[in-house]
Amino acid sequence: ESFKTKAQWDKEAQAAFNRYIRIRDEGKPCISCDAPLVGKSNFLTGSAIDASHYRSRGAASHLKFNVFNVHSACTRCNRQLSGNAVEYRIRLIRRIGLERVERLESDNAPRRFDIPYLKRIKFIFTRKARALEKRRARRQDNAA
Repeated sequence: ESFKTKAQWDKEAQAAFNRYIRIRDEGKPCISCDAPLVGKSNFLTGSAIDASHYRSRGAASHLKFNVFNVHSACTRCNRQLSGNAVEYRIRLIRRIGLERVERLESDNAPRRFDIPYLKRIKFIFTRKARALEKRRARRQDNAA
């Protein structure tokens, strides 16, 4: 753990964050095309469902851990259509509101993520994902 580089921590933090997004958005359609998101991966990996960034990590890396900037999308929209941005925006406004979308679009404040911050991100979103999974499991048990 203490020998990990910043890049390794960043990768792990991003993986934990993306996993949380896929679990959070379970049951919702693709943010870009409204197709049902049905994955063989049980939402734990990005093999069938991606955590799609409205403002890309390359263009706005400071928003890569912003929960309003990232939503589940089918791999076709996210990878082949580069996020399908026009349709993403239309559905994003429906999901989080115009004010939040405009706030994302105008947020250009630089942010640096140091190793302690990346460790916190990984810890927080791993915990949030587990809590969501437990809550869903309890609901399924109660429904059965």
